Amino acid sequence: MKLSLLEENLSQALSHTSRFVASKIQLPILNHILFSTDNGRLKLSATNLELAINYWLGAKIETEGSFCLPAKEITEFVSYLPAGRIDLSLKDTNILTLTSTKTESNFACLPPADFPEIPSLDPKTAFEIDLPVLTQAINQIAFAAATDDSRPVLTAILCTFSNEELTLVATDGFRLSLKSIKLVNPLSLSEEKETLLIPAKSLLEIVKLARNAKKVKIGLTKDAHQVVFVLEDLELVSRLIDGEYPDYNRIIPKESGTKIYLNRDEFAQAIKQSSVFARESANVVKISLKASSIELSANAPQIGQNKVNVDARIEGEALDIAFNYKFISDFLSICTGDEIVLELSEPLSPGLFRDQSDPALTHIIMPVRIQD
Repeated sequence: MKLSLLEENLSQALSHTSRFVASKIQLPILNHILFSTDNGRLKLSATNLELAINYWLGAKIETEGSFCLPAKEITEFVSYLPAGRIDLSLKDTNILTLTSTKTESNFACLPPADFPEIPSLDPKTAFEIDLPVLTQAINQIAFAAATDDSRPVLTAILCTFSNEELTLVATDGFRLSLKSIKLVNPLSLSEEKETLLIPAKSLLEIVKLARNAKKVKIGLTKDAHQVVFVLEDLELVSRLIDGEYPDYNRIIPKESGTKIYLNRDEFAQAIKQSSVFARESANVVKISLKASSIELSANAPQIGQNKVNVDARIEGEALDIAFNYKFISDFLSICTGDEIVLELSEPLSPGLFRDQSDPALTHIIMPVRIQD
């Protein structure tokens, strides 16, 4: 095998690919990146058995071939090289020679046959969606998914595909975020709906890798155990999570007795002020409704207490309710409109948070019981 390419292109490819190498050693080969020639380009592959990536980049191929290099060492080494041409030559089955302007180095390789096979997309299941729309939706809801593995199903985002709509749902049991996307090109599904449980961290990788691509192709592998995302020069393959997702429709309030209309920036600033006290007292912020404002209060015996008022337009009955301020802050951070709406019914019933500029986004936060 013999080829040449630019250092800057290889360095960028390695920085993306190396993130998918297994961090904990299971098999020595999983610490490696597979280099292989593919239709006139160089393909880099890595996997941790949950996520896998194929990344293509331009290269001048003189002789076809493949080899495996240790991910950490080759990524670090290439980052230290000056910009310009790099030559890669596999002299025998286990020694790769890398040559640049003033450097010649030899790397020990592992046999490519030892590298796990990365499954490919089944074209029969594939469809396309606008990538900017998908990445926006992921950013709006992924933070609500659980981060610990005590209930693996809650670390996933529930993706429900119908012929004309994609619904994404994430919850950690204390909050829930839902976003609906209208599909420009209707799907042709064999069933009325198709549901996938995709790990939230896998979808967040799509956001990181999106770059300037306009479309993303999505589909399943032939065994239907993994989902494949195809962008311009890369493929991301993720395992699916097995399990039954909670019936989220049961906790979405069907009606509310009180609606509070708030300026997003003023509300966010008040939450920040209250957080100084709340984080020393289980993150609890109490919200009390007044005639034309709401009062946020937090009490921390070690520090003191504070109260801050925020102008509001209130419709319905007055009540007191408390929330974890971090959950409210997370919601406000993904809002783009100037006004948000908080819909309440009872002190111990879920609060419904909406961004007025995005009716397709729904966010629910479970309240905290107020201690007298």
